Amino acid sequence: MLGGGLPTSGLIELFGEKATGKSVLCLQTASATAGAGKNVLIVDTELGYEKNLLPYWAAPMRSRFGSNISYSKVTVERRLDDGRKKRVIEAVMKEAIRNLLLQYQIETTEGQLSQIISVISPVAKLTADKSVGRIYILEEPGLNGLLALHGIDGEMVVSEGGRTELRLKPGGIREPENSPIGNFVRDYGIGLIIYDSISAPAKSTFTGTQDLPARSSTFAFLLGQAQKMSSRFGIPVLAVNHISIHPHNPAWSHPYGGLTVGYDFKYVFHLEREPSESKLKEYPVANSDSVKEHNRLLWSYRHPSIDQYAKAVLLYLDESGFH
Repeated sequence: MLGGGLPTSGLIELFGEKATGKSVLCLQTASATAGAGKNVLIVDTELGYEKNLLPYWAAPMRSRFGSNISYSKVTVERRLDDGRKKRVIEAVMKEAIRNLLLQYQIETTEGQLSQIISVISPVAKLTADKSVGRIYILEEPGLNGLLALHGIDGEMVVSEGGRTELRLKPGGIREPENSPIGNFVRDYGIGLIIYDSISAPAKSTFTGTQDLPARSSTFAFLLGQAQKMSSRFGIPVLAVNHISIHPHNPAWSHPYGGLTVGYDFKYVFHLEREPSESKLKEYPVANSDSVKEHNRLLWSYRHPSIDQYAKAVLLYLDESGFH
């Protein structure tokens, strides 16, 4: 369905319900790429890789795709852009803010501290150990921080009527190859970017229908930068997305994010648990005889040459990954 590999000129989206294996499939894609000698950047917005995914899946992926695969956490060095260009390490800033708030008996989570830092200190540089066949994990749960890393200088504000708005600062968008992520992709020889997930920061920021215009513009800016990086660096960009269920028609499901997301991703795939045997007889499954113990189904939802839900493949997920 991909024509022999991940396309380098169009964004690729994988969406589905929770616990279907989307992150595992992304890590497997990253591992296959790293095993072939190319570096991968995973933007982890759900903070799930280091402590939840890698302890269980790193060894099986090394066994399948190469013992040379290594993992590194990307360090985000932030600074206050006050004219003096004085750098302040993010961990030091977080500890200072945490201690200040504790004086007022206010406890904060790591995600909340990251969002505070991204607002007051948006200028960042990404650093990590260098090697070949390495998977880099960049943690950024906050939407403001995610935008800043892509060269988008703006802030989320709430109007008097309670509507969230995205306000760009003057000259608020720089070329993506000169953004913190763009510099990292170039300096560290990244051959694949994965966002897992692209929707989590937006879901925690835009909570009502009155926020839909801001959500659309935010996705447009963010995905626009990702598309430019894909084209200019000649690398694939794969993003995980959540699923939206219509409240009055649960059978009608689609990717989260509305029309903006629908337009920007040129290749979209829907991962779900296997349907019933009666349904399998009706569906256009390409490999119905090749996967004996299938437990997942991957649909073509949007494709330049395949109609929506016109082609699917059966997959089998076990303790060593997808087959």
